[in-house]
Amino acid sequence: MSKVPENGDEMASEASGPVAGETAQAEAGPVRSGPSWKQVAVAVGSLAVTAAGAVVVTLIATHNSARMANAAAYAHGLLDGAEAARNGYDFDEDDYFDEDDD
Repeated sequence: MSKVPENGDEMASEASGPVAGETAQAEAGPVRSGPSWKQVAVAVGSLAVTAAGAVVVTLIATHNSARMANAAAYAHGLLDGAEAARNGYDFDEDDYFDEDDD
C-alpha cells in the first residue's frame, strides 16, 4: 500500500521542485507587465469617442445659442426701426453715408 501524507508536506515539496516550476511557467505563458494592446486600444477608442461627442455637443450648443443671438439682434433691430419710424425718422434720406467719405 502507498502511504498518503496527512499534512501535504511531501506533495508540496515535490511540486515546488525546479522541473515542476518550469512546467507551470511554460503552461502559464510569458509574464507581461502592463495592459495588453487590446486594453490600450479600447481605452484610446473610448477617449476618442468621448472627445468627439464633446465636440459635437459643443458645436450644437454654440449653433443654437448663435441662432438665438441672431434672432434677438434681428428683433432688436426691428424694434429700433419701429421706434425711429414713430419718432418721424425719414428712411428715404441717404444720410447713412456722407458724400465726402469716398
